[in-house]
Amino acid sequence: MRIVNHAKATLVGCMLTLTCNPVLSLAPGDVQYTREGGDPEKLESFPPSIFPHWIHRIRYRCDACHDSLFEMKSGGTTVTHDLMKQDKVCSTCHNGKVAFDAGFDNCHRCHITTEK
Repeated sequence: MRIVNHAKATLVGCMLTLTCNPVLSLAPGDVQYTREGGDPEKLESFPPSIFPHWIHRIRYRCDACHDSLFEMKSGGTTVTHDLMKQDKVCSTCHNGKVAFDAGFDNCHRCHITTEK
């Protein structure tokens, strides 16, 4: 009888999804942030950011982020680039050391387009 390592299978599935399908739709638990303020034309031409909650949950426990960085309520914490420049919210980890840098070279990592 073969025993399946579910954590490894999930991780491999995530890697395949990210590699094979860079245009992601929201998975259960993902959060799409609504863009507010600024030039309406620019807001419409640039996709909102999507937080892939399921990818983070594979690696971290809830208390790694909740309630110190983010409220335990979907959309309960405002996320802005001004806060990220202060190493708050996402950039607490996404600083180029713990995880990829949340700077302008990596916009496509969070601002995922649904266009083909």
